Amino acid sequence: MLRSPTSLVARYHLLVQVLASLARNSHEVEAVVQAVHQQAGALFPSQATLLALLQPNGDWRWELREEDQRFTQHVPFYPEGIMESVLYGDALSVSDIDAYLQDHPVRVRRMTRGPEVIPDIRQVDEQPGQPARSMLFVPLEIQGRRVGVLSIQSYEAGAFDSTDLEFLQLLAQHVAIALDNAALREELERLTRTDTLTGLLNRRAFYEDVSEAMRLARQEGLELNLVMLDVDGFKTINDTHGHQGGDAVLRTLARVLRQSLLAPDVAFRLSGDEFALLVWGPVARVGEASARLTQGLLAAAWLPGTGPLSLQGGTAQLLPEGGVNEWLSLADARMYDVKRRRTVGRTVNWGLDFDGGIEA
Repeated sequence: MLRSPTSLVARYHLLVQVLASLARNSHEVEAVVQAVHQQAGALFPSQATLLALLQPNGDWRWELREEDQRFTQHVPFYPEGIMESVLYGDALSVSDIDAYLQDHPVRVRRMTRGPEVIPDIRQVDEQPGQPARSMLFVPLEIQGRRVGVLSIQSYEAGAFDSTDLEFLQLLAQHVAIALDNAALREELERLTRTDTLTGLLNRRAFYEDVSEAMRLARQEGLELNLVMLDVDGFKTINDTHGHQGGDAVLRTLARVLRQSLLAPDVAFRLSGDEFALLVWGPVARVGEASARLTQGLLAAAWLPGTGPLSLQGGTAQLLPEGGVNEWLSLADARMYDVKRRRTVGRTVNWGLDFDGGIEA
């Protein structure tokens, strides 16, 4: 397919706009994926764009945009696959997939609009819908490491020429850079929201996530509970076992908290031995989480002489009005009320103590 010099200049201008869009959207991986899908259709005579990203477990995550629909699927890695041959080989131009397969016995998978994945199109007599006939494949490389493949596809045979392949290779270079930048930013964001000792979400994440949860709960009329927790006698643990011992206890407690909560509930470490739980649904779900937590505290492998721990807690349902600090203060006051009553001779048992029940 020959293109005039004028059309080539126009495509270069369009490519610059596409690259600028990638740069603007490189704050997160999902935004890069969307930008690739949105812009590729304008740059190439294609009906489908496939972004295949290699996952940590060695398999693929395929992101397909076909016409105006987008599909995501996890796909096994096959050494004999056409995608894999490009990942560890060179860019590939296929003008007619049927003719190509007669001379190249490779596995070609196809994601349908189901989205189902046909494991090998050679093994089916007839494909559903309208299959792609011509395809371009270009590997994605970040600092010398192959991380994926970018492909554009057309329902027509012979839809692409050498110029299309050159443009796709240029685009792929910048897609890889944008994906790398997005992944680095996401990792930095994750680190700034994560408590380094326990791996739980930290105080910054608490204020961000709880503010959004409050907005959503009020907008949708959902029930939401905030639970404040701290460790009974944690200063004694630190005095007896040192700060390393105290840190080991907090890490074990964090694991118990994670294992005791059911999605979408979440735990935060606010400071020291103070933790917060965000529990969706009726207040009875707090009691259910408390029961799981109590069993988890009993079963955990504690530093000798430190466990099972005794926790004190205060809970509050979402207020009709007010911000995070008002809600936090209410749950915190109820927790400290339990703490004060424990100092006047109440027997302290292991487990989570709300001292007489969970308040709404």
